[in-house]
Amino acid sequence: MEKERVNEGKTKIVYSSDRSDTYLLKFKDDITALDGEKHDLLEGKGKINATISVELFELLEKNGIKTHLIEPLDSNSILVKKLEMMPLEVVCRNIAAGHFISRFSMFKKGQKLKFPIVEFYLKDDALHDPMLVEDHLVLLDLASEDEVTEIKEITRKINKVLFDFFLDKNLKLVDFKLEFGRDSKNQIILGDELNSDCMRLWDIDTGEILDKDVYRQNSSMNEVKETYEELYRRLFPDDKNM
Repeated sequence: MEKERVNEGKTKIVYSSDRSDTYLLKFKDDITALDGEKHDLLEGKGKINATISVELFELLEKNGIKTHLIEPLDSNSILVKKLEMMPLEVVCRNIAAGHFISRFSMFKKGQKLKFPIVEFYLKDDALHDPMLVEDHLVLLDLASEDEVTEIKEITRKINKVLFDFFLDKNLKLVDFKLEFGRDSKNQIILGDELNSDCMRLWDIDTGEILDKDVYRQNSSMNEVKETYEELYRRLFPDDKNM
């Protein structure tokens, strides 16, 4: 029986599944930037992002962090827990880069921050994802004060786990974006995806960019493809199919 399409975003499709408490999440080959204004197809990207997401979700689960992952289904799809997603993007920064520099010009690109900072943004393309302070989350009924505290604690724990993981691969975790949801018991659970579409990764020795910034910077699609494939090879050196 064909699955019902529940929702479709710029890079993923959510389908119903045989279980009422789960969804099937399919990763597309689409690549976008600038709130979707820049859009291309990148063959193989869906598989790369799905595989990396599974690897990192499983890593977090092993370290006591709850995620929506249940199991991978095929090269592009995973089975996930059904969550009521919060319209929030939670960003954790270790190193000054991207929009952070344009907002705070006293920091230079690549400058290590004194401590990891956690920022909140309203997930709304029409408003260009405005930055929120913690009081805004409570005022807009996006999260309670206790949930804000919990999300920050989870984010910092995720940062520690991912930072050490990528350091072992000779990669510097510059920053990353998370999305959370509530399950049927109202628990805060990490959802969405976790791959180079939502993080900055730099080679420690050369500074080479191994994330979607190469696409944002208008590199050729061949260069973008090589960047995604290079990260995949570094994380899965035994997979000879890439």
